[in-house]
Amino acid sequence: MIKIVPSGDSIIIIKDLNNLKSSTLTNYLVKLNLNEIEDVISLKNSVGIIFNPYKITSSEFIKNIKSLILDKNFTNKRSLKTWKIPICYDEDFAIDLNEISTKCKLDIYRVKKKHNNLTYEVDLVGFLPGFLYLGNLDKSLYLPRKKNPRTHIPEGSIGIAGNQTGIYNIESPGGWNIIGRTPLRLFDKLKDPPIKIKQGDKIIFKEITREEFNSY
Repeated sequence: MIKIVPSGDSIIIIKDLNNLKSSTLTNYLVKLNLNEIEDVISLKNSVGIIFNPYKITSSEFIKNIKSLILDKNFTNKRSLKTWKIPICYDEDFAIDLNEISTKCKLDIYRVKKKHNNLTYEVDLVGFLPGFLYLGNLDKSLYLPRKKNPRTHIPEGSIGIAGNQTGIYNIESPGGWNIIGRTPLRLFDKLKDPPIKIKQGDKIIFKEITREEFNSY
């Protein structure tokens, strides 16, 4: 059963989505174009709605949202896409590959094959602009975040943390274990939208050489 709870006087959280994808619910809520909604925030297993408390009270808003979504037969009307992302595992880019190999007790070849032999799902786009959280990582590659994050992670770096792999689409600090890098520039703040990849889309990695990386 979907649960809706208030979080302050202008936010509600929709959780316990069961088999309903948060991206599907988010798309539905956005298309409602309700005047009192100011923003819809899609997380991995929940959806947050920021509303205008001067137009409607929290209790009234929760009641309205419940009536709009409960017992509704949702379908994802947005066409999901599959993106093929080149990744280079050269030692200059895969700065933690040897450490990943040691901690996971796999040789480097097997680490690479297990990482790029899957179809990932975009669980979330955040916490940094354009950062992609990708689910479906092979369990043999699960690793915790680094205890001491780096102050500088180059744009395009691809890392592992917990049960996810992720893509740093801007240069930033970070604590993920860096396994490679893509030459593609997936995020551009001057474009609308700044990143075309959306929550719910699929990602397939394709290994490329250093020479191929430099040719992009």
